Amino acid sequence: MTRLVLVHGRDNQGLDAEQLDRTWTEVLDAGLAAAGSGVVVRDADTAFVYYGDTLAALVGGATTPPPVTVHAVGAARDGVTAVSAAEAAEEAAFVAAVAEEVLRAAGVPVPVRPEGAGSGALGSDVGAWLNLLLSALDRSVPGLSGAVVALLARDVWAYLHDDAVRTTIDDALAAAIPTDGPAVVVAHSLGSVVAYAVLREHPDAARWDVPLLLTLGSPLAVRAIRDVLAARAPLRVPAPVRRWVAARDPRDALALHGLGPTAFPLDPASPGIEELVVANAAPGHHAAAVVLDGARPAGYLAVPEVARTVADALGA
Repeated sequence: MTRLVLVHGRDNQGLDAEQLDRTWTEVLDAGLAAAGSGVVVRDADTAFVYYGDTLAALVGGATTPPPVTVHAVGAARDGVTAVSAAEAAEEAAFVAAVAEEVLRAAGVPVPVRPEGAGSGALGSDVGAWLNLLLSALDRSVPGLSGAVVALLARDVWAYLHDDAVRTTIDDALAAAIPTDGPAVVVAHSLGSVVAYAVLREHPDAARWDVPLLLTLGSPLAVRAIRDVLAARAPLRVPAPVRRWVAARDPRDALALHGLGPTAFPLDPASPGIEELVVANAAPGHHAAAVVLDGARPAGYLAVPEVARTVADALGA
């Protein structure tokens, strides 16, 4: 039996993991029905990997996340991470690079870089440059704020550069992927960065069979993110993955580019990625699963073409 592994994006800390799981399942079921599929997602065959509280605690707080449940990943950490001035400057430079790319993709003129706001070297005033970029996002990109971009970029930075963050989240996702049968992996936003890294690099990867990796609103092709991943290993479709479909609404400002060969150039020996261009009716066009007005499913999983991709992989 093929299982379904769901991996959420950022900004889910403090939320109820079981409710998030129910929302994703409800919205996917609505998408399946709209696609004319007879598949109904069963909780017993689904793993919802919730790392929201874990990430928030590991990145910067003293909060202790809840213990592991069938829906949630838990990890405890007390105290605040000590970050050097150099590390802080490098992180700010990474966030600035992402913000600048979002502005360019939206067709917004990029502010002039202040003198002294360099690439992240110790002593350069990267913060002034970053603040200009985030203010420009607030003013000029409808439906998106500088704060949203900054939070996404900082969470991605923490995941890519902090061994404790990455190991905790990677091992939890790895534990949710079965080794005794196939698993469809559906990953949204930051979750797509996590899923890609785990499927490509985790020691257990050789034991997995993933007939479908479905990424939703993925920022993997954002240059600053892509380049870090490419520096670690050649970009490729992970070995356990038989098919990778990347669903994206072109209006999704957090998924700036599709995962085609120009923006996400794969190793020549790797299979390709199928791009699926869709219309995401959720506000901001980025959410994976939301219920609007208490009754109307929306988000990537509500799109019939997306749900049909899942159904096909599940054997319907």
